[in-house]
Order: sequence, then C-alpha cells, then structure tokens
Amino acid sequence: MQFKSKDVPCPCGHVTTLTSKRLLCIKCGKYVFYDENEKRSYRRNALYVTSLIVLSLGLIVYLFVEMVLNPLFAL
Repeated sequence: MQFKSKDVPCPCGHVTTLTSKRLLCIKCGKYVFYDENEKRSYRRNALYVTSLIVLSLGLIVYLFVEMVLNPLFAL
C-alpha cells in the first residue's frame, strides 16, 4: 500500500522519504516508521514473537530434563 511521501528523520540523523509503513535506514540499518502506531505495533509483535520463542525453548528444556536426565540419575 502506498502512502503520501513523508520525510522522516532516523535517530542517527539521516532523513528518509517514506511511501510505505516502514523502511530500513540506509545509514544505520534500523527501521524508520511512517507513524507512531506502526512503531508500537512492530514492537508489540516483536515482543510477542520473542516471548513465544523463549517459552518454547523453555518447554523443550523442561521436557528434556524430565524425560532424559531424571531417568539417568534414577539408575
């Protein structure tokens, strides 16, 4: 979806012209967002995905300990 052209400054100081929701800054490589709502939703989604990955790894470790290590120590 195309938006009206908007000049948005990056925290590094580079000014980027955006016509989409977000774009990578060519100077520092971080995302530059068209508006604050998109920035908040991106952070929320990134936090959600990160927490799902951490919880799934924790579950895998827990199952490994319960199913493999505990029977080994019981011998």
